[in-house]
Amino acid sequence: MLRIRSAHFILVSLVVYLLAIAAYVYYQYQQTYQAKLAQVDQQLLNAVKAVPYLLGDSYHNNISGPQHISRADYLELAKKLSLYAKDLKLQYVYSMIQVDGKVHFTSSSYTEDDLLRGQLSYFYDYYPEATEANKAAFASIAPVFEESVDQFGHFRSVLIPYQSSDGTVYLAGADIAITDLDRWLMASMQQSVFSGSIFFGLALLLALSYAMVLRHNLTTDHSSGQRNALALEAHLRHESTGLSQLAILQVNNLEEISHLYGTAIAEQAINQFIQQLQLHLGRSFRLYRLSFEKLAIRRVAVISDNELHDKLKSFDFSQPVLNDPYLLFTVTLGVALSPAVAVLENAMLAVNTARLQQQSLVVYSDNLLALKQHLHTNIKMAKEVREAIGHEQIVPYFQPVVQISTGEIFQYECLARILRSDGSILTPDQFLSIINRSHLDTELTKMMFIKSASQFAASDVSWSININCRDLLDDDLQQFFLDYLQHYPKPERVYFELAEAGVLPQFERCRDAIAALQKTGAKVLLDDFGAASGVGMADLLQLRVDGLKIHGSLIELISSDQDAQLFTEHISSFAKQTQLLIIAEMVESKQSLDALERCGISYAQGYYFGPAAPVPLRYYERGAV
Repeated sequence: MLRIRSAHFILVSLVVYLLAIAAYVYYQYQQTYQAKLAQVDQQLLNAVKAVPYLLGDSYHNNISGPQHISRADYLELAKKLSLYAKDLKLQYVYSMIQVDGKVHFTSSSYTEDDLLRGQLSYFYDYYPEATEANKAAFASIAPVFEESVDQFGHFRSVLIPYQSSDGTVYLAGADIAITDLDRWLMASMQQSVFSGSIFFGLALLLALSYAMVLRHNLTTDHSSGQRNALALEAHLRHESTGLSQLAILQVNNLEEISHLYGTAIAEQAINQFIQQLQLHLGRSFRLYRLSFEKLAIRRVAVISDNELHDKLKSFDFSQPVLNDPYLLFTVTLGVALSPAVAVLENAMLAVNTARLQQQSLVVYSDNLLALKQHLHTNIKMAKEVREAIGHEQIVPYFQPVVQISTGEIFQYECLARILRSDGSILTPDQFLSIINRSHLDTELTKMMFIKSASQFAASDVSWSININCRDLLDDDLQQFFLDYLQHYPKPERVYFELAEAGVLPQFERCRDAIAALQKTGAKVLLDDFGAASGVGMADLLQLRVDGLKIHGSLIELISSDQDAQLFTEHISSFAKQTQLLIIAEMVESKQSLDALERCGISYAQGYYFGPAAPVPLRYYERGAV
């Protein structure tokens, strides 16, 4: 297939070459024709100006009819004109007179062919082929150029009027045969074609050489000299129908070797490894260098579907790749037998699965299809989430926090949703992990804060948004909070729910950041308390948070588990003594709510009071859910 593409490339180049030659020859022809025509016209003009002087004024004064000019005298004069025409390489020079609207020759040169044919013009010979331009030239004040065809041939002519001393108007004319002009142009064109062929041939050769060098550079890994990922993709794109076989080999410790011994040693090691592996695999397989630590092995000959797998299993990966320093490679392999359009993706999936499962080799099978579909779904979802952030399709939904004893709404937790263009809604469990992996947390948090703050700016209702440790310690984001709250009405209504995970490793920085937010009047709650992240009562005192939210996993047990109730009572007692606000989340039943009330918990939220809604509810009906 590669040879077919090369032949096609050469054919296209040849066509371009021929078109270039044709265009060049046409251009040269036009330029040469115009230049030669100007040269011929000047030559005719110079020649015809001398005709009156060659004839002499006495000749014209003596003309009153044929009887006054003997044939011998006329032929002598014609001979003189003929020699003149021959010296100038013209066909004819002559003079004419117009009598009663008819044109007659008064003198003319002749050629050897005229002598042989006996076609000599004689004095006052009538010229029936005279053209309108020829007749009009008698009254012209400028030379008249024309091309004409008569019994003597096809000519380029110039005609100039002049007067004899007796006032008679004559025309002096000169002709050159078009065939002579064409012959000269053909000789010139042959020279142009020759020189143009050489020029464009050299240009094409240079362009082809450059294209081949460029193609080689683009499809070759310069460190190892092996074909690269671009070459692999091109070969797979043009592979014949049927199943393709490909293996991806990742050298797990090459990066470490590079750090310890330097890039030069690492490249020497991988090049030695490639030589050993290629020698073992033989000509039925071709190696590609995809990246610093990744190789691809492609089947190029029709052999058994198991041969690549067997070849790789029989290769001794425990042999050293270098002896000085003594280096061994640890590798992970993924093998796929699939249609060419999917084989690279499947082999990559196999090698990544091998790495995750800490296996040395994984062969792609239908068992990985579900994982592949999941990855495609994640990629599609990641694109949708990024676009949602960019188009500000993040909207807050509001879930009330209720005072258990009175049923009044104490505040609203603002929860992020993505509003799709079709009107459907994505919840955090569908997109939050993608937000975290894509490092879009800051954009999400800032957008949620602005939209939530705008919702409650004109009310006296308290509200909260969720932040994590990374948000809290982001200097730019924290400065944004401080600047915004400085001008926000009643900032004491604003609560930040800080996720408990990640606080302990950055304890002192988190404490300082919490204090900075509290100076504006805002409050900070420790979210997910009791989720086994390690934050204890002493840590709560040092963090100086304003309250905490008990994790839903504990609330689920509170109505049926005595230990859960005792722990909740202990938290409630501690909170009252330290004046901490306590909120129980994920309350979904009346039994849980009653148990919380018995434990001394004052505030709760959850589906028992209603799900998050696009508009904050003004009240709720206890037990409505």
